[in-house]
Amino acid sequence: MEKIKYMFMAVLVALVSMTVTSCSDDDDDENVSNQKNPASMIVGTYTGTLRVVGDNTDGSPCYVAFERLSNTTVRLTRFICEDYGFDQEEINFKVSESNGVYKLNPESGFTIDGMYINGVLTMTLKTDNGYTLIFSGKKEK
Repeated sequence: MEKIKYMFMAVLVALVSMTVTSCSDDDDDENVSNQKNPASMIVGTYTGTLRVVGDNTDGSPCYVAFERLSNTTVRLTRFICEDYGFDQEEINFKVSESNGVYKLNPESGFTIDGMYINGVLTMTLKTDNGYTLIFSGKKEK
């Protein structure tokens, strides 16, 4: 009788442990979601600095804002830097993702592009007078 009781308990413990154990798929869903909807990672307002390439100063305060148009498209709604007298018009960007790197490519022929990696947005643009400017900023919470 003791052996049957022991076997019954062993089977019961094995069954309970198999039914209680589960795998978490939250991380996988988030990665799949971000791959299908990379624009969601870009949307928001960023504060940072704008500087001319080759200028080793800290740069000038600046902010950039994006809105989502589709799963793979965002619109640059604001890109302002008062020190430079800079206020960029609206531009639509296609967003693509590869290994956690989000690339922003303009839909039109603008000489501006961007990249979002680990919470930091970097944008490079060329001005009409031949300067190359770089914005680097973090998303506001």
